[in-house]
Amino acid sequence: MFWIELIIVLAIIFWGVRKGGTFLAMAGGVGMLIMTFVLHVKPSDPPITVILIMIAVICAASTMQACGGLEFMVKIAEKILRKNPQMITVLAPVVSYLFTFMCGTGHIVYSLLPVINEISIETGVRPERPISASIVSSQQAITACPIAAATVAILAFMADSSYTSVNLFTLLLVCVPATLIGTVAAAFSVIKKGKELADDPEFQARVAAGLIEDFSKKTVEEKPATKNAKISVAIFLSAMVVIVLLGAFNSFIPKFADDSALPMTSVIEIFMLVAAAIMVIACRLDSDKILDQPVFRTGMFAVVLAFGLCWLVNTFIGDQASFITGNMSALTNKYPWIYIIAVFIVGAITTSQSSTTMIMVPIGIALGLPANIIVAGWIACSSNYFIPASGQCVAALAFDSAGTTKIGKFVLNHSYMVPGLVCTVVSVLVAIGLGAIVF
Repeated sequence: MFWIELIIVLAIIFWGVRKGGTFLAMAGGVGMLIMTFVLHVKPSDPPITVILIMIAVICAASTMQACGGLEFMVKIAEKILRKNPQMITVLAPVVSYLFTFMCGTGHIVYSLLPVINEISIETGVRPERPISASIVSSQQAITACPIAAATVAILAFMADSSYTSVNLFTLLLVCVPATLIGTVAAAFSVIKKGKELADDPEFQARVAAGLIEDFSKKTVEEKPATKNAKISVAIFLSAMVVIVLLGAFNSFIPKFADDSALPMTSVIEIFMLVAAAIMVIACRLDSDKILDQPVFRTGMFAVVLAFGLCWLVNTFIGDQASFITGNMSALTNKYPWIYIIAVFIVGAITTSQSSTTMIMVPIGIALGLPANIIVAGWIACSSNYFIPASGQCVAALAFDSAGTTKIGKFVLNHSYMVPGLVCTVVSVLVAIGLGAIVF
């Protein structure tokens, strides 16, 4: 029965990915129909805790965007990059990483790509270098951000398991340095990649054809950041800091009459909702505008996935827990790299860190793997560059006006492969080492 259920789950995931969009969640419903009505498998509970935290974080991030906070942060990034143009290949990925870390979404890189492209061409740096590394780093930072959907998911799963050593503070203590070191390594891996612009025939042909804009003559009227934008960023970041501090010093977390403490998952939900409420009041924002923000739309897509797809995966794991632990745990404990590679593959197929987290972390927990292996494997979920079909990978091709960022003839020989693999391998190895100490 294990293999029949596994084939059904994999087929549903493959079908959903092929159709794309929210259909992946809907396909999960089809899988649940087969599991319950045909195979008579008792359904597990949907990941309610994960869904609730995701909704709270989405509300806060969308409110900040509606107040102009994200636009304000992009202006800050542009100023940083323009002050150090010769360091664009290293600095752009680090800035992209930090902005994803602060905002909880890798989609902010769309706003940075035109700036990176412009500064690169002005400086004579091949745009492929900073752009490819920035795409990779903006996604890798998801597994270090305390309010990202993937982080919220792994914390919720760990909280419901025996892995008590893994909490928000210890997770960040491992993942932040691991992914940041991986980001820097990725940047240096492409620092000399490809021909210089002066020697690139395609770029020179575009210049001759008048297809390359002379950015030195470009004048942009810079609009000053609004007071509300600054206030919203301050409130949002303050809430993040409070959450991290409470994760580190849990003695400040309320205790109740039955000696239980407020779960960290509830702490995140409360402070994110409070941050959103304060932003609305302080900035006098029409709260209906929050529903129209891009962050809200992309975030709610992740929520829908958590409901449909992860309900199916949880049901499969719940029904086959004894088989998984009895027959596969010995193999994966002896060869933990098998689990890490499996996470990488699922991440490449789904192109979603949150979806991969919700699929693979429960499997790692069911296998009884060491905490540092589960966390290191989780970091490998940012592999949506491997098959360059994600929105970020495709968008970067268009933003590189020099035509240096490419997808090769054989698909996998693309601009993101080298920095992506370097970032993943370095981040995972560092996380395994740090995790062995911290956990």
